[in-house]
Amino acid sequence: MGWYDGGDELLEEERSVRLGENALVAGIAFALFWANFGLSWYLSSRRVPEFSGFTAAQKADWCSRVNSTIHAVLVVIGVAYALADISWADGFMPMSSLRAASFIFSIAIGYFLCDLIIIIVWPVPMQGVFIIHHIVAVVPYFINNFISCCAACQFGLLLFLLVELATLPLNARGFMDARDLQETKSYMRSIYTTYIIWGISRTALPIFVMYDFWAYAFPSDRNHDTCFFPNMVSSHLIALFCVGVFFFVHTPEMMRIRREHRRANEATDSSGEVAISTDDADLIESEVDDVPSSKAKKPSSIRSLTLSLSRPKESITDDSYDDIELGVMPRSARARAAS
Repeated sequence: MGWYDGGDELLEEERSVRLGENALVAGIAFALFWANFGLSWYLSSRRVPEFSGFTAAQKADWCSRVNSTIHAVLVVIGVAYALADISWADGFMPMSSLRAASFIFSIAIGYFLCDLIIIIVWPVPMQGVFIIHHIVAVVPYFINNFISCCAACQFGLLLFLLVELATLPLNARGFMDARDLQETKSYMRSIYTTYIIWGISRTALPIFVMYDFWAYAFPSDRNHDTCFFPNMVSSHLIALFCVGVFFFVHTPEMMRIRREHRRANEATDSSGEVAISTDDADLIESEVDDVPSSKAKKPSSIRSLTLSLSRPKESITDDSYDDIELGVMPRSARARAAS
């Protein structure tokens, strides 16, 4: 496997990466994300009442979630544009300029480098796991933009960035966790939304990308060893982790929540029936002289409905779940446990 020798069919990026342009975009993205981190810290300290009570690590996690939310929106929109802008041949082989893809990859590189510094400056438990995660995530894009471009892997590299879709509900849940809003309806909605979007963007999509990798990208003369093998290793590690988290973290949590809902509903129904029976017994006893016995034994359907609707349901507190952001637990949850 080596450089593709297709004569005039060779893309500009395959001949030579746009080193200066890619470095400029990555540098600007890094600076903007770092500035936004500081701005988020400043505004949150004045607009979010709970922020002042956070530890330094929790404040850093809060602000990094603001960054990751912005990054997720940018890359999802950018990937959609790049997929539409690039001409694709059979086997998802690019046949036109890859500049749009390189631009999005540079933004992702700038974000990951910024977040890596945040992890180092504000260390938390399992810091090494975070560092490894960020390195595994950024290396394929760094090599593609600054060393050698694997044309046959462009489609897969773009699709893998769509895992950021799951970051949006995850961060919504993380913000509510930090503000102790676990018992709200919005919090429960974020759990269900995360499960659905994770199942699509971080389970079904990585499986499809793995299929694309083995069916089309490998083997291909339009890949160079320098970029191909890091792509292969990183993509498999990320896909394995994302799928594993879905089946061994999210799915057990959903099953537990459903069981707790069933138990709560059964307890509510049972207690409601006892209350209705007691009230009806008192009603029958007080009116036994005025009402025929055959009618007195019938419970009031309106009264039963009122009791059932007015009885508050037991709240379900979800305190066993740790968020996963791009394959790792959130720093905020572990920071609170460590403090």
